[in-house]
Amino acid sequence: MTRAACCIPGVRSPSVQPPVWLFVAYGGGHVKALLPVALQAQARGLARVVFVALTTAANLVREAGLPAYGFVDLIGPSDDQALKRGKQLIQTLSVQAAQRKESIAYLGLSYAELEADVGPQVAKAQYAQYGRQSFLPVRVLERAIRRWQPACVLTTNSPRAERAALLAARRLGVPSLCLVDLFGLWERDWLVRPDYADALCVLNPQVSADLAAAGRPASHIHVTGNPAFDHIHNSAVIAQGQALRLDVGWIAQRVLLYASSPEPRGVPGITGRGDPAWPRHVEERLIDAVHADPSLALWVRRHPSEAAADAIRGASHPRIRVSEGLLHPYLHACDEVVVTVSTVGVEANLAGCDVTQVRGSILDSLSPYLAMGIAKRELQLSEIGARLSQAAPIVASASHHTPGQAVSRVLAVAHSLSRGGGGS
Repeated sequence: MTRAACCIPGVRSPSVQPPVWLFVAYGGGHVKALLPVALQAQARGLARVVFVALTTAANLVREAGLPAYGFVDLIGPSDDQALKRGKQLIQTLSVQAAQRKESIAYLGLSYAELEADVGPQVAKAQYAQYGRQSFLPVRVLERAIRRWQPACVLTTNSPRAERAALLAARRLGVPSLCLVDLFGLWERDWLVRPDYADALCVLNPQVSADLAAAGRPASHIHVTGNPAFDHIHNSAVIAQGQALRLDVGWIAQRVLLYASSPEPRGVPGITGRGDPAWPRHVEERLIDAVHADPSLALWVRRHPSEAAADAIRGASHPRIRVSEGLLHPYLHACDEVVVTVSTVGVEANLAGCDVTQVRGSILDSLSPYLAMGIAKRELQLSEIGARLSQAAPIVASASHHTPGQAVSRVLAVAHSLSRGGGGS
């Protein structure tokens, strides 16, 4: 670990105006990794935080007390046609994860840049095949950098707008930091490129070694951990989880938590076609298994970008409940977590839960949790009913990260970058 990742900068004098740090994040695990850093940067007087919070991230950022900006704040006088296109594209969304005006701006501006880059016909074909995965709105994010003049840009390793923010920062000569939330497998080609972020903050020494072996200079890589995981073992969080389980009366049952994640139809660079209904197929099999076995109980936790589980809630089954609110208490309210490719599998492993992975996603190759020692078993969809009643095998789990102090380590790297120190 570099010196910067160990030494925490002090509180800035109130007479000195701190620099702007521009954060860009989507919802789910991305905003959960970056938001604690933004809050501490502001609280310690290290930065004036500007947070471009996309899709479901906006509500979390606002609830935390920070203003949330979006593509709607980057609209220019020549964007009428782009917004007209955005109004057309929004009609195709099955779930609207942001306010309508923001969704129109995001879709319209992103599609307009795609069309300008590859031409109308290719853009149409790419969007038909990959949907929003085809977006890389670098010039839109250049608008954000020019508007707020940040001393540092911070994102996670998410594609689309987050990746675009890092490329825009490099074009405009602004230092940038990428917080790699997990293992960086799918993003490996980007992460090792010299034009992708000035500093990478990674989960553990193994990820650091893998990136260095793939060609990224070791001096660019900082082992910080993931700030989203810092409080997994907090005693108050554990107590909340125990209270959740007591409240529903699941004392004698083996309690499962299904952490759903969206399934795309297609992903650039990955062969095959995904089935967007895949998460619901897994959910249905789990519910059937619980109905059939009185010794099981189930929390259902859908991804923030998925439709709410109103039908499950309305059924009021005594051993099936919808998980709502913060994730980490629920990890201490269950015995086993079931995922397809959700990063919740990693958090569950850190919390000490058994992890079962259901295979069959187009994204399987990006999350080989059994091979990594995160999951204790893999199941096919057809095996859920027969095998879920049996507890996961007792095997040693790999230790991928020790939660705690990641926020301070990431802050130290960002502080060094914003002062021209290259993060070291």
